[in-house]
Amino acid sequence: MKRKIVIGLLAILVVVLTTTNSNAQERIKRSIGPANFYISIKDQIKVTKEQEEKLLNIEQGAQKKLEEISTVVTKAQQSLSALTREEDVDLIKAKELLKNIATLEADMKFTILETITLENKILSKDQRDKANNIAKEMSKGQQRPPAQTPPPAPPAKK
Repeated sequence: MKRKIVIGLLAILVVVLTTTNSNAQERIKRSIGPANFYISIKDQIKVTKEQEEKLLNIEQGAQKKLEEISTVVTKAQQSLSALTREEDVDLIKAKELLKNIATLEADMKFTILETITLENKILSKDQRDKANNIAKEMSKGQQRPPAQTPPPAPPAKK
C-alpha cells in the first residue's frame, strides 16, 4: 500500500515538474529582454532558481503589457487609415491619432528598455560580465561558448 502511494506521489511530482519546465520554456519563447539568453546559459553563469523565476516573471509581465499596447496601436492605426480614405480628411483628428500612436509606440519602447534594465539587475555584475563574454564569443561566429582549447596535436612521426 505504501509503495503505491509513493509511486503515485512520484508520478504527480514528475507531471508537475514537466509542466513547470514546459511552461517556463513557453514563457521565454518570445523574449523581450535578455532573460531568454541568460536562461539558455544559466549553467555557465550560475543562474539560481530564484533568479530564473524573477527573470521569467519580468519577461511575462512585459510581454503582456506589450501585447496590450500593440492592440491599441493597431486600432489607432486602423482608425487613421480609415480617416485618410475619407474625401474630407479631418486633419485635427488625424493629428490626434498620430500623437496617440507615437505616444503608444514610445510606451512600447520604454517597456522594452525597462524590461532589459530590470532583467539585468537580477544578475550580479559577475554573472552579467560572464554573459557578455559568452555573447561576444558567440557573435564571433561560434554557436557555443568556447570550452577549454584542446591541446595541440602531437607532431607526426616520421
